[in-house]
Amino acid sequence: MADTLVALDLETTGLDPTRDAIIQIGAVKFRGERLEAEYETLVNPGVPIPAFISELTGITDAMVVRAPALAAALPELLRFVGNAPVIGHNLKFDLGFLQKHGALRNNVSIDTYDLASALLPGASRYALGALAAELGVPLRDAHRALNDARATQAVYMLLAQRAEELSLDTLSELVRLAADVEWGADYTFQEALRRRTEQGAAPKRRRPGAPERGLFAGSGGAAGPALQPADEPEPLDEAPLVEMFKPGGALAGQFSSYESRPQQLKMMRAVARALSGQRHLLVEAGTGTGKSLAYLVPAICWAAQSDWRVVISTNTINLQDQLMRKDLPALQQALPQDFRAAVLKGRGNYVCPRLFDAMRRRPVRTLDEMRVLAKLLVWLPQSETGDRSELTLTGPGELEVWLRLSAEDEGCTTERCATLQGGSCPFYRAKRAAESAHVLVVNHALLLADAASESRVLPEYQYLIVDEAHHLEAATTDGLSFVARQPELEFRLRALAGPQSGLLAQVITRVGSQLAVGQQAGLRHQTEGVAAAQQAVLVHVANFFQQAGRFALAAGDGEVGAYSRKVRLRDEARESGEWAEVLLAWDNLKNGLQPVVQGLQRLARAVIEVQDDGAAELDDLLTALAGVVRWLGNFSEQVQGIVEQPDSARICWVELGPNARSPSLHSAPLAVGPLLEKHLWFAKRSVVLTSATLATDEGFAYIKKRLHAYDADELIVGSPFNYRENTLICVAEDMPEPAQGALFQRKLEQGLAALCLATKGRALVLFTSHAQLRQTASYLRGPLERAGIRVFDQIASSTSRHQLLQSFRAAEHAVLLGARSFWEGVDVVGEALSVLVITKLPFDVPSDPIIEARGATFEDTFGEYTVPEAALRLRQGFGRLIRSKSDRGVVVIFDRRVRSKAYGVHFLDALPQCEVRDTPLALLPETAALWLADNN
Repeated sequence: MADTLVALDLETTGLDPTRDAIIQIGAVKFRGERLEAEYETLVNPGVPIPAFISELTGITDAMVVRAPALAAALPELLRFVGNAPVIGHNLKFDLGFLQKHGALRNNVSIDTYDLASALLPGASRYALGALAAELGVPLRDAHRALNDARATQAVYMLLAQRAEELSLDTLSELVRLAADVEWGADYTFQEALRRRTEQGAAPKRRRPGAPERGLFAGSGGAAGPALQPADEPEPLDEAPLVEMFKPGGALAGQFSSYESRPQQLKMMRAVARALSGQRHLLVEAGTGTGKSLAYLVPAICWAAQSDWRVVISTNTINLQDQLMRKDLPALQQALPQDFRAAVLKGRGNYVCPRLFDAMRRRPVRTLDEMRVLAKLLVWLPQSETGDRSELTLTGPGELEVWLRLSAEDEGCTTERCATLQGGSCPFYRAKRAAESAHVLVVNHALLLADAASESRVLPEYQYLIVDEAHHLEAATTDGLSFVARQPELEFRLRALAGPQSGLLAQVITRVGSQLAVGQQAGLRHQTEGVAAAQQAVLVHVANFFQQAGRFALAAGDGEVGAYSRKVRLRDEARESGEWAEVLLAWDNLKNGLQPVVQGLQRLARAVIEVQDDGAAELDDLLTALAGVVRWLGNFSEQVQGIVEQPDSARICWVELGPNARSPSLHSAPLAVGPLLEKHLWFAKRSVVLTSATLATDEGFAYIKKRLHAYDADELIVGSPFNYRENTLICVAEDMPEPAQGALFQRKLEQGLAALCLATKGRALVLFTSHAQLRQTASYLRGPLERAGIRVFDQIASSTSRHQLLQSFRAAEHAVLLGARSFWEGVDVVGEALSVLVITKLPFDVPSDPIIEARGATFEDTFGEYTVPEAALRLRQGFGRLIRSKSDRGVVVIFDRRVRSKAYGVHFLDALPQCEVRDTPLALLPETAALWLADNN
């Protein structure tokens, strides 16, 4: 690294270069490993520094009073930098503030964000602090300019070293692709390639974007021999299984923190008997049971003994990863049985080599394309799976590029992959591994896609275990739902006639070159006809969605504010004048789509006429044309069902986004039980559903009715935790009713502030409304943060849910405010979470179209549907508090309807047996603090 480089960082009063100002500049000049000089200055912005900026940076108004103005500081900075390339993290931000003053407009720019995005494709985050931590770079007093510049320099050095370690082919391809786009990493890869070439190495000769099978050599699991299921499998012998679960048994020898639990043993026996006896089973296993081992061990032993595959379905990626990365590898070491385990995900999770090669063959069009292509070039040679869960894709732009590269394309088939890709396709390899696996892990979405497609997605199986089964109805609903959105339809249509790389341009280029001159004119005439039809139909697209939005606006009460509006399409809604306009607009759109589809079908026939078996590019083109025709056909069919031919078995509605924007049309199944009955209960030999929350206070009757699991056996296994000793429930007995609106909110804010001050934070506060969460956070932030208690707010935070939880765990005194997604999946062990607050009972919004329609199928909607659903959600929220035997905590319920209403008993009876105290608001803080102190 011979060149002199300068790492630069600024601190500013805000994020907008047109309005905000620089308050500090830091720069580090270096050449290779040698530090040459450093530069640092405060800058007087001429305006007050916002309080949150002072809190973030430690820079106050008093510190910059005598600092130079930017006009005085810039000449010195320019002399320091000279003509050297400038390095920064998200450098465009810093340059935006400097270049508006004419500074550093011609220096080469290097962005460590872009470099890290390519060279660390699986990094959890690309913020400077997160990268420094991952690479072992010290970063003290972050958000001070010189410290951040030093960290940027150190991060760059490590990344540049990684760049030089890439293969010559990868470096050459990165440099070639970057020639067509402005990318903050191109200089570093150019220099790495130059140095490697000077050392005498040379990349392989390959036409641009040609398939590079080595990239995919490691993708996909290893396939084994096909299973040979026994016709009449012998029942499992439970005695050896029981031995495994005893103290000192096989599990204790493999899992360091393993404890023998009678609840786990009871569940294991029940699962073993269900599999052996070909019975269906519902198991509720309380928190701390260790249910994954309780079903995995008998499932593995059954599959290994009988050679019948067992499918394990989960709802969340976290559980799927735990099974595949921790539990199953450990059990392969612990158990005497040899077995193969695999995970299979939906096609959209795997990169398609054919589409990847096709994108590389044409010029890169956007920065997001460049970033994703770079990630893939670096990642694929080291990936065992080709699964996007190993990648970090940031922002909607990168996700959209991934969608265009994923194996979601319906033109892909396992046979086609085997023939054209030489078996290198990650999805093909994952499918092969799944076909030979004894234990196959999937998610609920894929499980239901298999059911909806008459078992064309998963390899044959007869034994199924569904974990996180309380999500099964919602997952089935999502999997069978449809939504029509204007941007998606317009994107599909506009992709036909892009300026250079649109589908129609590709037809002319690839097909026309193989036709006689006279035939080329005919082909061009056909493509021009499709292009004209596409332009015409875009007008109808805009009008249709505009009319749908007007209908939704007219059907509601008042203006649409910060929240969306959903209008269910009942008979009376369909009789309105506004709906008549929607019908007319749909008729125009439907008729406008027909010539587009027909024209594409004619072009597909033209491709077939000139296609040669070896012409992979024409094969790709034909697949793309067929895919668009299929998508547009399905869109028309689904919207027709919503607008003109409603099905009584489906729920239809129009949704209007916040501030009356982004109208969309939706449909969802009214009931999922019949589908599950047909494809699971009647079709499989044994299905086991398990979760920590399946039963209400009246047992399994509710969930059995919802899922049509009428003949399933039942088992409730209590938690090994002693809730009577470790959990106190306080009900705020003198709170106003939630219906009292402003008074309830005021008392909630005051009560929460006092409670959290008394307990020194350590609280998770669960809300049912984003608006209430936002208002409460605004009130709490002042008094709590003055007392040294940090307030983490799900709504205001720009970080992910995972990062928010990490910050909460790390803080000594903190309060975390969360809405619906935080009612489950939060696992904070120890004193960091000692108080759980339920602000309101978690009832569903009764006007939601799905809730309203399904509720109407009950005689007593509130008692038979609304209350059981809310009680199950309350149990999920309650489960966030006690996560280990040593945990102690207080649950505070600010909704006194659990006492004042007749239905309240169903909520308290659904919770584990704890001490319950009706407590006045004034005594809540003291009661909670004393109880926690006594129990600690």
